[in-house]
Amino acid sequence: MSQSLFKTIAITIGDINGIGPEITLKALTQTPRLRAFRVAIIGPESAVRFWQNHLRIDLLLPRIASLEEWPEGAVAAVLDEDREQPDIRVGELSSAAGKISGKALAQAIQLACAGKVHAIVTAPVSKQALHLAGFHYPGQTEFLAEGLGAADFAMMLSADQFRVALATTHLPLRQVAAAISRDLIVRRLRVLQRDLTTRFRLAQPRIAVTGLNPHAGEGGLLGDEEQTIIAPAIQQARNEGIAAEGPFSADALFGRFKKNRFEAYLAMYHDQGLIPLKMFGFGRAVNYTAGLPVIRTSPDHGTAFDIAGKGLAEPASMVEALRLAATLLASN
Repeated sequence: MSQSLFKTIAITIGDINGIGPEITLKALTQTPRLRAFRVAIIGPESAVRFWQNHLRIDLLLPRIASLEEWPEGAVAAVLDEDREQPDIRVGELSSAAGKISGKALAQAIQLACAGKVHAIVTAPVSKQALHLAGFHYPGQTEFLAEGLGAADFAMMLSADQFRVALATTHLPLRQVAAAISRDLIVRRLRVLQRDLTTRFRLAQPRIAVTGLNPHAGEGGLLGDEEQTIIAPAIQQARNEGIAAEGPFSADALFGRFKKNRFEAYLAMYHDQGLIPLKMFGFGRAVNYTAGLPVIRTSPDHGTAFDIAGKGLAEPASMVEALRLAATLLASN
């Protein structure tokens, strides 16, 4: 019997008013490789049934109160301890939906810490709804990192072999320059290199590092962070055996990424790295968090309240998130 048969992938339900349940249900019907694992949707069974009926998705998903009572022969199930009956308001922002999103994440963290869950795939949440419900995190990445005790982590999106990690994540642009430090960049490069080698099985991953300023500072004329912070951080990383290069002008670097020789990129801020990544692979890109003790992936988009309930949500990115989680689990 394959060792992967004993591994569990948890899918947190996300915002029940958005497209998270829809893309989850659709993806489960399109990902046959998951039959080698146990897949648990964490969230209210009533919400799952609502979306199954609304979208007319016929999928066997028995309810369980704990992973220990997994049904014989079941590939997927709904893990619902409390049997809540949430008020679903399709396409609307609500603190009640934020509470359910946060509870699902907290339960996934608890199960992962207990060694009962080996990968977490997070459906989209509304950050605003999470905040309204009292979960004050910039995003799911930071929520999971704190709960799982990961002091050093890196948000990385990938589409095919194009992988972009971020030095800073969900920060207002005006705060980015002050947040960039030599220590931060070195820590990001360490966790990125470690996960690329141990989980992605890349023998010596080459990582390109962008500058912060236009034209990588133009020799100090457009800012000196490249000279005073980023270049010294790259050199320190290289001294530690990390194959980092740069700093490069981001526009030129990403403009020719198909011809580059790098396995991954480290961008200084959110839009600098994710605009080129999503232009290349939007709808099929996957968000991966490096540095966590368990595998975590998610789709590359949000709750899409504007199309929730219309049956229009494309599940491709969720399919890829599940596939990547399964691939990494099978190879580790």
